[in-house]
Amino acid sequence: MKFKKKKNMENKNFDIDSNFQEIARTSLQKQIVQQIELLIDDGKLKHGDRLPPERKLAEIFKVSRHSVREAIRTLEEKNILKSKPGSGTFVLIEDKSRVLEYIADMIGKEKKEQQEVFQFRKLLEPQIAGLAAENATKNDVLQLSKILENQKKSGEDLESVRKYDQQFHLLLARATGNSILVKIVELLTEIIDKSRVVLLINEERLMKSIKGHTLILEAVKEKNIDEAKEAMALHIADIEHLSTGSRED
Repeated sequence: MKFKKKKNMENKNFDIDSNFQEIARTSLQKQIVQQIELLIDDGKLKHGDRLPPERKLAEIFKVSRHSVREAIRTLEEKNILKSKPGSGTFVLIEDKSRVLEYIADMIGKEKKEQQEVFQFRKLLEPQIAGLAAENATKNDVLQLSKILENQKKSGEDLESVRKYDQQFHLLLARATGNSILVKIVELLTEIIDKSRVVLLINEERLMKSIKGHTLILEAVKEKNIDEAKEAMALHIADIEHLSTGSRED
């Protein structure tokens, strides 16, 4: 009986051990891919730029040509690089700044695109406000309150109004605790800022913005998710009406 018990324990330990998996090292190929993608994101490699030859890249990275070749193949599959026989390997994707400028240029010229930005904001930002109401810390609420107070003191100073409005929405996104939402709001802010859309800055515009932010902040303080969503939806609709002259009822 004792022998049988020992055998069962050994089998149990074996079953547990079999669930562990070997921890794989980051491959050289993956590291090369990450470096090239980072250079593109930073704007150091741009659309149409030719990479150094495979042999030169292997020397720079201090890896085998095989690792370089596999990395290039991976980036080609992601439509980031394009190899042309006899010509070399070229960057195929536009860097972020060029994409932002292109979208911003469209928004700045076309009223339809401005309305589409507001449609997107009305889908996204009420959800952000709701999640912020659920997850915001005391420090988040304090920072939002400070921004709102600064906005109230800004008067009709265009740059101040723009700055505090952007800060409020960005901090609200950070209060969600969701890094992806933060990145989306950062990109949206850049696009709107680059488009130089003329906002109607007058007493009505300022008071509407302050009122909207106040209602959103109160809902976040009270951790009332539904009220936060509703307050944000109303806020975006009001600003859309003042900025483009349209509003969905």
